[in-house]
Amino acid sequence: MDFKELTEKQKAQVARGFDATPELVQFIPYLLQDLWTLGSSPNLIIEILRSLNLGANTTLLDLACGKGAVSVKIAADLEYKVTGIDLFEPFINEAKQKAKDNEVDGLCSFNVEDIHSAVRTHKNFDVVVLASAETLLGKIEKAITSLRSCVSKKGYIIIDGAYLKENSKIENPDYTVIKNYDETVKALTSQGDEIVKEIIVPVDETKRINDEYTELIRKRSEELAIKYPDKKVLFFNYVRKQEEECKIIEAEIVGCIWCIRKN
Repeated sequence: MDFKELTEKQKAQVARGFDATPELVQFIPYLLQDLWTLGSSPNLIIEILRSLNLGANTTLLDLACGKGAVSVKIAADLEYKVTGIDLFEPFINEAKQKAKDNEVDGLCSFNVEDIHSAVRTHKNFDVVVLASAETLLGKIEKAITSLRSCVSKKGYIIIDGAYLKENSKIENPDYTVIKNYDETVKALTSQGDEIVKEIIVPVDETKRINDEYTELIRKRSEELAIKYPDKKVLFFNYVRKQEEECKIIEAEIVGCIWCIRKN
């Protein structure tokens, strides 16, 4: 599905997922070509999954999977049967290639789908993962309801997300669905489920990744500005927005991965 074929609502959804404008989306594959994980924490997610001892052939749904870093690494390390969905076709194509490169294409299936329809049609997985895309399904209570519908009873929900630091005074509208720790945990367990694992992402690691990603994006923005001088403001505004986002994340937000068992 080409970007032009998406509805206006879906185009806005794709743009929001990249903190970009619809006009910039066509350049996202170039801007983010050096990034595979796209802010997720595949190794920490694998650490959690390995501790659950679910065994090979476990079925896992990776929502908003991006370029497939989480899916491919899980398939390679744990031999799970993974289904990844994302609305951005260029990234799905990259995910398929990564699966081939890592010789796990037999375990991975990647499809272009809207996350909102996917949570209604994909059912009975052992595990569902939502990594670095926790705001796409709305408020936490709504998101957890959607994620629960994808897994079987006693299945697991893994959210690679965040919560606000204590006394945070963040006013950025992009972060209205993120709550403090107590509110987040209350919402995650609002339907009687149990948090069985929790990993807080070290602040130093978050800053290291942010610095690395921003520099890579800046380099690609400068290249695009040479090629498309009439759009250089568009590219440099994107870099500036990424820098602002990083400052907010480092000052106001704590990265955290939760593993929840559906009861």
